[in-house]
Amino acid sequence: MTLDTVAHGGVPGNRKSSAYRQPHSRESSVTSGSLSRNYSSKKRKKRKSENKNKKLAVVELANSFIWMRIFRPAMSLCANTKEFAPIWSAMFGMEIMQNFTNGTPESYGGVGYEMRLLAKGSPDHRPPSMINLTSEEYERSLLKVKVQICVQFFKVGEIDTLKEQFTADVVVKAKWREPTLDGQNKTSESIEFNKFWNPKLYIENSLGDPKEQIRYRLLYNDKGEAFITEKRVIKGTFMENLELDDFPFDVQDLTITVASELPSYEVELIEDLDDHHVVNKQSFVDEQEWHLYMHTECSRRDLVIDQADNSVRRSALSVKCRAARRPGYFVWNIFLVTFLICTLAFATFSVEKKLPQNRLQLSFTLVLTAVAFKSVVNSSLPRISYLTYMDKYLLAAMIMLSAVCVWHALVTVVKETIADKAETIVLISLGIIYVIYNVGFLIIIYLYPWKKRRTMAQKDRDYTINCAAQYSISRPERFDSYRGRRKLSALLKQAGRSTVGEEQVVARRKDSGCGLSEVLHCNPSSAVDLLSVSTTLDKRTEQEEAM
Repeated sequence: MTLDTVAHGGVPGNRKSSAYRQPHSRESSVTSGSLSRNYSSKKRKKRKSENKNKKLAVVELANSFIWMRIFRPAMSLCANTKEFAPIWSAMFGMEIMQNFTNGTPESYGGVGYEMRLLAKGSPDHRPPSMINLTSEEYERSLLKVKVQICVQFFKVGEIDTLKEQFTADVVVKAKWREPTLDGQNKTSESIEFNKFWNPKLYIENSLGDPKEQIRYRLLYNDKGEAFITEKRVIKGTFMENLELDDFPFDVQDLTITVASELPSYEVELIEDLDDHHVVNKQSFVDEQEWHLYMHTECSRRDLVIDQADNSVRRSALSVKCRAARRPGYFVWNIFLVTFLICTLAFATFSVEKKLPQNRLQLSFTLVLTAVAFKSVVNSSLPRISYLTYMDKYLLAAMIMLSAVCVWHALVTVVKETIADKAETIVLISLGIIYVIYNVGFLIIIYLYPWKKRRTMAQKDRDYTINCAAQYSISRPERFDSYRGRRKLSALLKQAGRSTVGEEQVVARRKDSGCGLSEVLHCNPSSAVDLLSVSTTLDKRTEQEEAM
């Protein structure tokens, strides 16, 4: 019972009912009214305060949800990017406003509090990958150095399919900024490079200890900015995980992975846009077994230093060239011989049915020959858990020979009245199945493994066009001359790609007096290897002028 109930001497909740009113004096009436008004006022204030707190809680919950799920992740992504500085500033201001609405004592120093956090590199203002860094590491990460990498395959040696490795002589060029030398115009001989910052590069997929020769140079651009260049000549053996699904019609990647010993928050390896990756086809050693393509591809990835802590990574850049296996040896010595062996299996049907032992003897001899071929193929491949195209063809041949052997064993239990007809049906059926399988195998080879070779050849043409276009821009005196304008038509005819549309384009360019570089830019698909045939075309032009 409340005080109000006791004062009225009634049942709780019925103080206004006349049935429960008791006679009382004036003093008791005044006391009762005062207590009632005081209690009602406190109750209203308490209810009002509770409603206000509920509204503030809802607002604070909505603020926190929007901030933590939307603005905070976006701010973390933009933390170290100069281009997003305005977005960073706006979100920083919104965080300050959000702190003012928290109602905590710390938040009332909002601006100073936030600025102190930023000055200290607080984890609250870092991207997720940098939360675990110390203050010193975080400050270094803000000054991340970008190292430009260029890889030149100077000499590609033997490609060992069995050991999944290849030998090569590689030139790795690296270039990075050195702001402390800006505007000083010093020479390379006057600089002690071991006193300056170094990315500590190494080849990640090298096998053993390769032979290395390292040279440094100091270069300045037009603005007086200093660059340190490192030229690393490497001779060694490199590991490569070969993909042998399409063997012997496969195309393999030959990769050189350049990595830094420093963590990725200090160094970022990028592709050098001024110096292009090069593959020297002329010095390729294994030309009899492989065809080396000219183009290269580059990809960037991060290497995990410690398997227990995936947050610590190293920056790496992989540059790959490609080589296609020449399948002629396997086609003539394995595929063709296996085809002939399976074809000879049908000759065993000419032996009299009454002599099944002779039929089986011949069939088993052919099966053993196919097994011998299979062992020869296995000796040239690593122990892989999947089937290559060669394996599939040899297994299909053994299945066909096994089917012939099974029929020769069953023909002895077939009734003589239907034996001849049944054998004819079996012979025709097996022959049709074998022919369909071989035709389908050739179609699949053309559609899938050979498609990759066509793609690589197209990439080679595009690469040559780009190189020729850049070469013509860098040397306009060679390609924009009158002789250069006359090259394109002969070049198209030599490449076998001269169409009516292309010849019309060439004619229009001749009439307008445009140089070869302009033709290349307008019609990049109409040109091929300009550099390799330039000498021949120059001689042809001189002969035409002499006539």
